[in-house]
Amino acid sequence: MTPRLKSVTVTDFRSIRGTVTVPLDSPVVLIHGQNGSGKTSMLSAIELGLTGQVASLARVDPTFESHLVHKAATEGRVSITVDGLTDLSPSAEIKSINRKFSGKGVLSPLLSRFYGERCYLAQSTLARLLEIYQHKDARLTESPLTKFVKDLLGLDQLDALVEGLHDAGHVTRLRTGAPLFWDVRDAIPKLEAEIARLTKDQSALNTEILQLSQSVQAKLLVMGLPEQTDIRSPQALSQLQSEESEPELQRLANMRRDIGAVIEQWSSVQSGVTAQERDAAEARSKTTGESLQRWRDGSGKQLEAAFSAMATYFSDLPSPSSTRPAHARSVALETVSAELKRCSSVLARDADDSKQLATLDEGIAKSRSRIAVLDEQIAKHAAAAGSLAEALNGILPHVHSENCPVCSRDFGEVSERPLSEHLASQISMLTESAGRLRALSKERVDGATSLANAERSRGIVAGRLLTSEARDELKTRVARLSEFQLALQQFESAVIEGEKSITEAGEASASLNALRVKDQKATTIRAAAQKFAADLNLQSIGDSEPLIEALHRFQNHVSKAEDTLTAKEAARKEANASLKQLKVLEVQKQSLTKTIEDNKRRLTRMTQLKVVADRRITQAKELSRRARDQRTAIVRRVFNESLNAIWRDLFVRLAPDEPFVPAFALPESDGGAVEAVLETLYRSGGKGGNPRAMLSAGNLNTAALTLFLALHLSVKPALPWLLIDDPVQSMDEVHIAQFAALLRTLSKQHGRQIVVAVHEKPLFDYLALELSPAFQNDRLITIDIGRAADGKTVIDYEPQVWVPDQAVAA
Repeated sequence: MTPRLKSVTVTDFRSIRGTVTVPLDSPVVLIHGQNGSGKTSMLSAIELGLTGQVASLARVDPTFESHLVHKAATEGRVSITVDGLTDLSPSAEIKSINRKFSGKGVLSPLLSRFYGERCYLAQSTLARLLEIYQHKDARLTESPLTKFVKDLLGLDQLDALVEGLHDAGHVTRLRTGAPLFWDVRDAIPKLEAEIARLTKDQSALNTEILQLSQSVQAKLLVMGLPEQTDIRSPQALSQLQSEESEPELQRLANMRRDIGAVIEQWSSVQSGVTAQERDAAEARSKTTGESLQRWRDGSGKQLEAAFSAMATYFSDLPSPSSTRPAHARSVALETVSAELKRCSSVLARDADDSKQLATLDEGIAKSRSRIAVLDEQIAKHAAAAGSLAEALNGILPHVHSENCPVCSRDFGEVSERPLSEHLASQISMLTESAGRLRALSKERVDGATSLANAERSRGIVAGRLLTSEARDELKTRVARLSEFQLALQQFESAVIEGEKSITEAGEASASLNALRVKDQKATTIRAAAQKFAADLNLQSIGDSEPLIEALHRFQNHVSKAEDTLTAKEAARKEANASLKQLKVLEVQKQSLTKTIEDNKRRLTRMTQLKVVADRRITQAKELSRRARDQRTAIVRRVFNESLNAIWRDLFVRLAPDEPFVPAFALPESDGGAVEAVLETLYRSGGKGGNPRAMLSAGNLNTAALTLFLALHLSVKPALPWLLIDDPVQSMDEVHIAQFAALLRTLSKQHGRQIVVAVHEKPLFDYLALELSPAFQNDRLITIDIGRAADGKTVIDYEPQVWVPDQAVAA
């Protein structure tokens, strides 16, 4: 069953105000309306109901959805009914939500795309049609013309094959599509470099292991083992773990130190001591001892007595007998002088305080006497001043005669002066007494303050005064300390003499003791030297062998034995350290060898996989090349034989006098994607330029219109509909007549349902005449869109059916 548009109902959509229903169930529907009346809005509503979107508006305004609802309304609606669509709903309704239409159209996505590109030619699309199908970048495989070629030629499988094999054309494209291949491709040289580096490290490790083995072999030789001894043999390991040389080394070291000490002692005593030296030393010691004793019995005893007397005052003074006399005298003199100075200072301050106290007592007595006098004067003036002067001053204004206002007596009887003058004189005298009283009060306050300060100072000074007992005791202490100071000063020469005697006696005694020690050391040293010979298993000291030569012989033997043992012990420790390092290196070698073997196996596997992948890439490249060649051949053949032929026929039919014919030209290169470009051809042969440069405005419109019809006719019609909005632009009468005939042919002979909208009334009437029903069951619907007085959209619907011509029939 052939799909057919049945009707569309539109409510408040774009310029359509109110609700209108337009019948569409006719082979041809003609829509007329003035500009702005809503004919384009009606075609947009049909597109929205069929596809769920308005692609013709989306191309020019991305925000078109916000303007679809009529400006005077808040909601809009589009309903459409279609007949003859298999497996699809026959109707759909699109509603507005928040001034945006949403819903699902009648057509599937594939049919919606076919409708937008092959069935509906909007007025805005007509002007841009040549630009839409103009040459684009060949890499843009989703350009409108490329989509058209796929639909026209059924190249989806070839294109999918070419597109799928596109990444195989260059290895850099495989980074995303085949990341494992790219990883393997990058990993192989890295793995080869890593194997080379590890092999180099393995060689260096082998060299280091060999050097360590040779070093351990040399150390075993130093330790006394036979040459070529296996470094891991039980004998070698036993020697390396043995520490028997440590005690022997310690014994030899101790013996070396003892021999050295004996040699040093012998050097100090080997000259010997003569009898004359010993007698002289004993005589000198006796003489100095007697001299020291005489000093101690004389001046020393007196010095001890003086220190015993001072102990009463100073218990921590050093004793001249237990320390040096000069030191004891110096400490005692310094202590006595400091204490004497302190006591004298205390007595001097006490004398000053006594004088200050007498002065303060005298001042306090004077202050108290002055305060008493001031108190008497203040009392006297206070009785005569103050309130009486104020009272008299209050009466004075009321005295106008000689009569007293208090007692009513005549003041002239007792005095010749007027009463008012007498009152003024008394007020003046009393006022002077009040000023004197204030001065005396201030003086009294100042005197009391001075008295309080003097009494406070007296209390401080009186509290600081010494008592009579303390003052007398301190004076006695000062006198006693002065005696001690004088006595210590007088002992200076005696102390110097005692210091000299003590020094000489000590030196004589030390010299005598040193000579006695030398005699004892010589005997002890010879006995120790004989013991060294026995301990070292060496020949004992002969009677004629000097002791010093024998000691040097023992010392050399010990040094040689110690050096030999030290070398063996150092060789043992170094060999053990080398063996530990050797074990670590051997473990590293095993790990390194395993890593190299693993990497070699990985490299072999990766290399095999890469060989397989490279072979497949080569095959993919060849397959892609053959697919492109096949697609190019098909496209060239079809463009030359199908699309261009239909376009040429349609254009020549509408513009028979135009010398230039538009056509698609294919790139001459065989490589890359196929993309046609627009050109013009002379009817007589040869190529022209771009259609926009070679054709007039009317013929450009004709070229775009015929291109749209050629695109529609060059494929099997999935939808046999043609909806064209105001197609006649800049056309003359010949073009219009040819176009009307073409529409009649498409409708009557090719079964296309045609909906055409125009705004010129004469053209509308002409097309209605040319497209009127021509046979039985043929119909025509005319729609005239206008507006009522209230601004709402109204339509005038007129169906026309075929009526036989009675005159011709007769």
